[in-house]
Amino acid sequence: TIPVYQKDGSTFAGESGAGYSDRNNPLHMQYLSRWNNATRLTTFGNVFVEIQPIKNLFFRSSIGADNANFLRKVISPTFSEGALSRTTNSLLYDQNHFLSMTFSNTLRYNWTLHTDHRFNFLVGTEYVKTDLDFQTTRKEGFALQTREYFTLNAATGNTNVTGGSTGNRLFSQFGRVDYNFADRYLLAVTVRRDGSSRFGANNQYGIFPAASIGWRIDKEAFMQNNPIFSELKLRAGIGRVGNQQIGDLARFGLFDTRYGTTLSQLVGGFWEQYMNIGTAYSLNGSNTGTLPSGFVQIQAANPDLKWETTDEINTGIDFSILQNKIFGSFDYFSRKTTGILITPPVASALGEGQSKAVNGASKSNKGWELVLGYRGDRVGQLRYNVQLNLAHFRDKITELPENVRPAYPGNLVNTIIGRSQFDIFGYKTDGLFQSQDEVAKAATQIGAGPGRIRYVDINDDNVINDLDRTWIGTTLPALEYGLRVDLNYKNFDVSLFGSGVAGREGFDVYTIFNNLMRSRENVGPGVFNAWTPQNTDTRIPALTLKDNNNEGRPSDYFIVNTSYFKMRNIQLGYNLTPKAVFSRLRIFAMGENLFWFKNKSYQSPDPERIDLDPVPIPKTFTLGVNATF
Repeated sequence: TIPVYQKDGSTFAGESGAGYSDRNNPLHMQYLSRWNNATRLTTFGNVFVEIQPIKNLFFRSSIGADNANFLRKVISPTFSEGALSRTTNSLLYDQNHFLSMTFSNTLRYNWTLHTDHRFNFLVGTEYVKTDLDFQTTRKEGFALQTREYFTLNAATGNTNVTGGSTGNRLFSQFGRVDYNFADRYLLAVTVRRDGSSRFGANNQYGIFPAASIGWRIDKEAFMQNNPIFSELKLRAGIGRVGNQQIGDLARFGLFDTRYGTTLSQLVGGFWEQYMNIGTAYSLNGSNTGTLPSGFVQIQAANPDLKWETTDEINTGIDFSILQNKIFGSFDYFSRKTTGILITPPVASALGEGQSKAVNGASKSNKGWELVLGYRGDRVGQLRYNVQLNLAHFRDKITELPENVRPAYPGNLVNTIIGRSQFDIFGYKTDGLFQSQDEVAKAATQIGAGPGRIRYVDINDDNVINDLDRTWIGTTLPALEYGLRVDLNYKNFDVSLFGSGVAGREGFDVYTIFNNLMRSRENVGPGVFNAWTPQNTDTRIPALTLKDNNNEGRPSDYFIVNTSYFKMRNIQLGYNLTPKAVFSRLRIFAMGENLFWFKNKSYQSPDPERIDLDPVPIPKTFTLGVNATF
């Protein structure tokens, strides 16, 4: 435990010697950051013009912009805190400018033939331009440690400036035809041609057609005056969509200058330089003065990069019964995705700059979505509505080219082909070793010993190694669901919305921090129940400062049920009696992310977060007024 202040209260306290890597006094770190600030200014808008040159023909042109400017200022003063210190102060400015503009033009024509035949025709183009400029400036050496003195021109030490820019362009041409016969039979056909600057000239454009049909059964003569169905509609669709979500420069070969760059590693709690990867080179061999910089390749070009495509077939039904009291819909879909965009890891033996973006795996998805709702009868002055949403889907990797295998879990023995991309790959465990005799009788396992995790020899070769990894769970939930309830009583209204997942597994990364002993870091309360010869009825390994058993490896030791239900929104409102100025006046209070229910053994502070982000999704409370004039 580190005391907050020195005994005399003169300054913040710190550790007296080398030790934990997270040993900084947190209150002192907060105090040192008191002058830091960040500002973001965002402006956006859209203007359009629509004209009707002739009857039923409409031309619309619109332009929209989204502009954001970000500036972050970080002041790092010198300090001394026990064994820790910062001897050089610095000022950092981090800024970027983002601008996205969208220019759209459409021509729409409506045509009715003999009353029952209605057509809508639409053609158009859209151009999207996105740019991002960024720069970071860091200067060292300030004579005074006052907030006002930390300006760039007051620095006398080292200066480091980095920056760059990126952007992309998307141009689309599209057309759509809608046909409606007597409000009973519906047909829609769409074709898009999208071109992206993220792909090479040979594959820059993709064509994405789609079609859908619908049948309003409730409009048929034989359904008139039906006592059960108020609405009944069947629908189906087929189509293709494209995905261009890859880096703006993914198709290019990239080179970088790394003048004087060195790599560092953490040794004994301190960063030490161990390799110079700089590109500076002395042409005359003197190695003095300002040296010219060479270039190093950081990415290989791929001129054949193209659109990732997904083909989908879907069917559905919309219905309401008992005079619209009960309503709902059901959808079933089947998707096949090919040419998934990915930048797979590359073996170091291939040398620098061989990493490149490719069109890799293929996968299929199948699933369904169900919506059920009830519009309740008025009970006195109480009105209520309830709606339930359910969804389920499963995916499967169907093709995995050799060059992208390292980007997916699995190995040559247990391939992911035929499995979900959300499946978890790792070791199975079988409790803890209880004695040296158990260790001797088990498969050879480096680091094994009493109180250590025992791993299962999957392939029965009497050795625990990478070939014993297998599939140990899935982060894909069996069911996703949501529930909404709306209540109205006199002038009061209440709405509640919650959602969650069921049948989901995942790594509880907080088990590592709470149950495993680690050198030079704080540990959680779980270590108080660690294995000892006198405390064998536990799943927490024996304490050790050196993890020779590699117990942090992916294994089912960390797999838990991560299902949850979260109350996402509760709102209470009151409608005031409108005055002459207002046609409606309502005050309300709202809370978001208020509480949740989860498996007790799941230690994450927020069940929605299954990563190591220490910041949970915040609870928010809002008071507001809705006024209509």
